[in-house]
Amino acid sequence: MKKLVLIAAAVAFPMIANAGDFGLRVGLETPLYSHVGQNGPIPPLSFSIGDSFQPAIDVLVEYYPIGMIGVGLEVREGFAATGSYRRTGTSFGPNLTLDLAPIPVYFRAAIPIHVEPDPVRLDFRAAGGLKLGLSVFSIYLELLGDFPLAGSGVSAFNQQQLGLGTGIWLTF
Repeated sequence: MKKLVLIAAAVAFPMIANAGDFGLRVGLETPLYSHVGQNGPIPPLSFSIGDSFQPAIDVLVEYYPIGMIGVGLEVREGFAATGSYRRTGTSFGPNLTLDLAPIPVYFRAAIPIHVEPDPVRLDFRAAGGLKLGLSVFSIYLELLGDFPLAGSGVSAFNQQQLGLGTGIWLTF
């Protein structure tokens, strides 16, 4: 029995030593506070999670070519909204992560394209958080901010959204 354990450890060690080249994050996020500035006679609109719960599924696939720096693709689907508010919709785009492991802190930036519901726009997403767990399986908790860069009638100065996300983070 001891020989089988030693053989399994010898086979598994190279795989574990190379763990961390790829990452997969799957989580749930929601806006905590949103602000939309309006032009003309329409007043600005601000609301919080107390006014409308707008959950979204967020999936991020990453590759870490330099150890702590990861590049990837983020896909986000805002599937519901409470009250008279609209769901946040579908976004996808490139992502850059700075994972400070073994310190359980990370920072990331993304340029998602919000494709639906209208209007289509290009956003900037800044996030940071805690990554708690083992090297292969972790739970993450992050704060994030979304700011439009380009699109139909939006800019970073008239629309902002601050949110919270959590989920699992697998590295292999």
